[in-house]
Amino acid sequence: MDLWPSLQSFVQSVRSGSFSAAARDAGTTPSAFSKKVARLEAHLGVRLLIRGAKGLELTPEGQELFQRVDRAFEDVEDACMQATRATEPRGLVRVSAAMDTGRDWLMPRIPRFARAYPHVELEVSLSDRFVDLLAERFDVALRVGEFDDGRLMRRRLGRMRRCFCASPAYLRARGVPRRYEELAGHVKLAYLRGTQRDPWELPSGGRLHPQGPFASDNNAGLRQLTLAGLGVAWLPELTIAEDVQRGALQVLLEHPPDPGMPISLAFPQGRLLAPRVRAFLDFFAEEARTSLRP
Repeated sequence: MDLWPSLQSFVQSVRSGSFSAAARDAGTTPSAFSKKVARLEAHLGVRLLIRGAKGLELTPEGQELFQRVDRAFEDVEDACMQATRATEPRGLVRVSAAMDTGRDWLMPRIPRFARAYPHVELEVSLSDRFVDLLAERFDVALRVGEFDDGRLMRRRLGRMRRCFCASPAYLRARGVPRRYEELAGHVKLAYLRGTQRDPWELPSGGRLHPQGPFASDNNAGLRQLTLAGLGVAWLPELTIAEDVQRGALQVLLEHPPDPGMPISLAFPQGRLLAPRVRAFLDFFAEEARTSLRP
């Protein structure tokens, strides 16, 4: 015999004080409750309830059973409530992010995420090295460029584009280049990749090799050199967006635009996403709609 429905009917009847009240709360008939209790009594071989003038009265055996089963039902109800709470976004999300995009786009938006999800904690690692999400136990990675990893799903956010820029002071001293070919006559601030300087990719398909006196392996460092008026740099739009808005830097030769590289959120596939991870993905996908180029 499946005791669970009969025990439920027994406990609900005692809590309500009568079969009629219990049935009314459950949206069924009093006879349905009384029959289940009668089956329980028959199975146990003891009388549990007596119909008295003031409603249902417990026998000594019924009293002992009710006290134990009522506590058990309370524990079950509490466990179900805890399980429901577990679906709310809470807990730790470990995030790996590419240095520039993480610093210039992700980090400034974390305060808004924290206000929206106060029970979610974030650990953010900013690095341009390759990160194995599964081996290093990251939940999400903010990546720039294409990647081919069958273990990962991706959610496209937009594209990271680079642009040529310089400070107004530099341009007053050296002139504003009107064509890409004129960049050859300017001081070019180079990005270092190891010991090699990244070439500048031109829309025509050609390249310029920056061999000026200044170089850095960090775009934030190149931004500082550009703000100081030391030359022209080829920097991500995200890195200089605020500088351009306040007039500290000027974008050069905007058309045709750099096609850029895709920005994506990557996460392990084949898993049921925890609410905290889904909240992170959904929040930053929505942020990307208004802040990143498609």
